[in-house]
Amino acid sequence: MSLTAQFVRNLRSFRLVTFDVTDTLVKLNDPIGQYVATAAACGVVGLDKSKMAACFGQQFKWMSKTYPNFGCSSSSSPSIKWQDWWRQLVTRTFACVDNQIPSEKVAIIAEELLTLFRTSACWTPVPGAQELVHRMRLAGKCVGVISNFDPSVVQVLDAMGFGQQFDFILCSYEAGVMKPDPGIFQLALRQAKISSANQALHIGNKYDMDYAGARQSGWSSLLVQPHLDAQLEAAAHHTFGSLAEMLEALETQEIRW
Repeated sequence: MSLTAQFVRNLRSFRLVTFDVTDTLVKLNDPIGQYVATAAACGVVGLDKSKMAACFGQQFKWMSKTYPNFGCSSSSSPSIKWQDWWRQLVTRTFACVDNQIPSEKVAIIAEELLTLFRTSACWTPVPGAQELVHRMRLAGKCVGVISNFDPSVVQVLDAMGFGQQFDFILCSYEAGVMKPDPGIFQLALRQAKISSANQALHIGNKYDMDYAGARQSGWSSLLVQPHLDAQLEAAAHHTFGSLAEMLEALETQEIRW
């Protein structure tokens, strides 16, 4: 597989290219359906999927506010282990759906889900992700991950076939800060042994977390979004409907950073 001259020119000022994970490289397969199916496999049947979705969303917000960054310790909030963060989320979600489910059943379901969501059973690679990462490596770039995720992101990426594709994988839990905080981008530069932020490019799917967060840290950035709304107009010339479109543009068009 050869690189086009335009691809090389577009990336010539960058030594480091990083990727977001969820909905950029990989996406979840019906996570609420997985909650219901796992409960059924553990003997808890007849749960309403729409109520499960509403309860999950409500409890995820509560957990994220009470124990930010998957329970990572900070000066302003209590800390818990990331595994316990997910266990508590599952417990609170099922209590919201039906508070009559025996606690021992919920505990079993929580352990099953904790394992399942680190495997290929719950994730699918985003089309074009493997190829784009490979092209960046072929171009001789240091390639990494910056993700608002717990440490199991390494297992997820490995299960999705990204093993050995990254020079480093930086999750917010281990960094101690979440995107868009400049601290996580600065830590990525240190891991790549790069002193200048203008030599770094970040690719993600969230305008505030990825595109704006990177640029406010002195990086360049690209955004993958199926639909460009008014909020994203400022990023229109750096926004692509898919990773395949992004790769085609990098290979055939001059990108003005």
